[in-house]
Amino acid sequence: MSFKAALAGGLAALTSFASAALADPVVWTVKGPHASIAIVGSTVAVPADGRWRTAALHDAAAKAEEIWFITPFGLPSPFAAIHILALIQTKGSLPEGQSLSAKLSPQGRADLAKLSARDGVPMAKLERMTPWNAQITLTLADRKRDGTVHGLPVERYVVETAPHAAKRGFDRLDDDLKILMALPEQEQVYNLEESMHRLADPGENPRYGKAWADGDLGWIERERDQRLRQAAPVTYRTMQLEPRARWVEQIARLAEGSKNAIVVVDAANLVGQNGLPAMLRRRGLQVEGP
Repeated sequence: MSFKAALAGGLAALTSFASAALADPVVWTVKGPHASIAIVGSTVAVPADGRWRTAALHDAAAKAEEIWFITPFGLPSPFAAIHILALIQTKGSLPEGQSLSAKLSPQGRADLAKLSARDGVPMAKLERMTPWNAQITLTLADRKRDGTVHGLPVERYVVETAPHAAKRGFDRLDDDLKILMALPEQEQVYNLEESMHRLADPGENPRYGKAWADGDLGWIERERDQRLRQAAPVTYRTMQLEPRARWVEQIARLAEGSKNAIVVVDAANLVGQNGLPAMLRRRGLQVEGP
């Protein structure tokens, strides 16, 4: 069976599951000899009615002795912040004579102007930025505006439910930044425009949050995982597949240990044949869930 056929079959199965069980956020569980590792998705926005705070999610968080995020939870430490700011200041400006707007589509330029005005980031400042720097700057401005700079809703809920659990990060912020900086410029532009579209459209992130809360894995795969894989293959490989492979090994070590843990990652990392649960199963681990 070809890769495309296998992917189509996997997507059909996920869509069938989602259609039959649109109800709650999905919680996967990795079982080890003495430990249980829960894996849950996170999104920028979640349904305001709070229905996503299910018993399964609460129980997974409440029994956790460690909480693992993609990068350290909340704001970086002062030392890490200084290092990251230095990287941005030295590498985040376009060469003299270039402008960010000239690299964008008409819709991208419109979104850039809209976000500049809404979030108070001067256009003159944005015009000098590389696409990756503009993406970080606008995302941070948006998160400061809505309060999620201190953690996304699911992340905060898990931390509040397990206040004594140790907080860990799979990756370092500065390492992720270096990967972002090394992407081909055309993919940087694509990533920026996708990010601006989601920030500028008031319904886009809530749609993602609703799909997550409904357990609609098919929607998440089509709209987040599949689109990125097709439009920005280098981004997909270096910022999705390769990190997930590292996370699989860390989760395998956790499963061999003695501490219960919960893993919280963006929900797009959990769907399809390249999703974390599928990769863990191929690694030979026992994974409960769809």
